[in-house]
Amino acid sequence: MNKKLLLAGAVAVAGFFTLTAFNGKTLVQQKEEIASAVTAKLEMLRTEKTAECDARVQEEATLRIEAWKAEMAAAPVPAPAKGGTKKGGSKGPKVDPIPVKPPPPDPAQAKKDKTSGTPVSNTEEKKSKTAGEAPVQNTDKKKSKTAGGGNR
Repeated sequence: MNKKLLLAGAVAVAGFFTLTAFNGKTLVQQKEEIASAVTAKLEMLRTEKTAECDARVQEEATLRIEAWKAEMAAAPVPAPAKGGTKKGGSKGPKVDPIPVKPPPPDPAQAKKDKTSGTPVSNTEEKKSKTAGEAPVQNTDKKKSKTAGGGNR
């Protein structure tokens, strides 16, 4: 009977430990609790590391600014030019002038040359053709031909 009593006591103690060790939670509840604890730890670690990184960045920025200020203080200040300071932008942007084209030849002068009997050379027309420009045409003849309305 002692053996049976001892065995019953051992089973009772084992059952007690089993039920109290997990607080009556299921496996899903235990996993959720572990995940939330891990998340909290990671968040705490992340904030610590972010604060450390910000402190290092601030320290480096301060060092660089101080070095730059010292460099600027050590550099000589350039003297102003003798002519004084120029005021920029008062006239506006600089624009190139429009190229002026020579006036076209006077048609009256061409008629004089034809009537006087002196030969007129077409060197200007030849030059303009070779340069890729359109030849100048006499528009008076075209107008008279297209005007119509009479016998000639």
